[in-house]
Amino acid sequence: MPGHFEFDSQHKILLLVAEGHIEDREILAVNDRIAARVNRLRPSAGITDLSAVTKFDPSADAMRSAARQPSPYPEETPRFIVAPVDHVFGLARMYELFGSRVNLKVVHSRQEALAALGIQNAKFEPVDF
Repeated sequence: MPGHFEFDSQHKILLLVAEGHIEDREILAVNDRIAARVNRLRPSAGITDLSAVTKFDPSADAMRSAARQPSPYPEETPRFIVAPVDHVFGLARMYELFGSRVNLKVVHSRQEALAALGIQNAKFEPVDF
């Protein structure tokens, strides 16, 4: 998935800021990119922010396949997908429901995700390896 990772080291929140055009191949490969950072950083929460996505058109089949993949996070880790645009929100909810992910919630804003975590002063810094 095109984009970059950031990390709030105080609250241990991993943030993926997705950008650009998202298609099937990006949806199906994103878990591997996240898992590499989860294994290294051991975050207490994860946020995938789709606010900077300019075009989001993965197929329903790709969304179902991705949802059925094992989560890159431990099951107890709270995770959020930020999807401010209605059709992206709908597809993200489909991903949530097909994957039966207990600690995954689709929200409309990053602030909503942070509020659900009880965080008011997150400070994200770029992270990559």
